[in-house]
Amino acid sequence: LVVPIDAQAPKGRLILPQVQVIRDCLDHGIKSYVVRDTELASALEDLDDIDLVITDSQAFREVARIVPESIKLTSFSILFARHKGDLTVLLEGIKSLEQLPNPARILIAENCTHNPGCEDIGRVKIPALLRKKLRQQLEIETIGGKELPADLTGYDLVIHCGGCMLNRRAMQSRLLFFREHNIPVTNYGMVIAYCNGILERATGILTGGRAK
Repeated sequence: LVVPIDAQAPKGRLILPQVQVIRDCLDHGIKSYVVRDTELASALEDLDDIDLVITDSQAFREVARIVPESIKLTSFSILFARHKGDLTVLLEGIKSLEQLPNPARILIAENCTHNPGCEDIGRVKIPALLRKKLRQQLEIETIGGKELPADLTGYDLVIHCGGCMLNRRAMQSRLLFFREHNIPVTNYGMVIAYCNGILERATGILTGGRAK
C-alpha cells in the first residue's frame, strides 16, 4: 500500500480509503505493507512475491514507473469504483472523455468537504491533467458536499470522487441520478489512470485487463 505524505495528507492520520483497505486486509488475513512513495523502490527490493500494489491515485505516474509490469497495480479510488460504485458504468464514463464536444463542460463532484489547498486533487490536479491530455476547450466546475446540483443541464461529464464518505447505497443512488440525466460519470482514480496512460493496467485486477 503506497501512501504519499504530501501537502494534502491530513496530519497525524490516514484517509478513510486507506484505513478501510488496511482493515479489509486484516479481516481476510492478507499481509499488507504500508510505505510512502519515496520508500517504494526500497520496499520492492525487500519483499518477495508481491501480488498487488495499491497506491493513492495522485502518485500513479511515479508508482507505475517504479513497479514492474509483472506486479499488478491499482489505486484506492479504483477499488472503490467497484466496492461502492458500478465499475461498468464508471468505465463507460471514461470512454466519453474521447468523445467530448468542443467546448466541453465537466462537473467534478466531491462528497466530503475540506479546506482545499494548492495541490487539491479535484480543484487543481485533475483539471490540470485533463487540460494537458485533451484538446477540447474545457469548462470545469468543482463542487463539494452532500448536495448535487438539481439541474445538470449542459454538463457533458461528471467526475466523482471515490465516495469513501458514502455507503454503497448512497453512491449507487448518485450514479442512478446521473444516468437518469443521461450524463456519463467516472471517478477520480480512473481519470488519473487514463491521463497517465495506465488505465488498462490499473483496472486489470478488476476487469481481467479488458479496459481500454
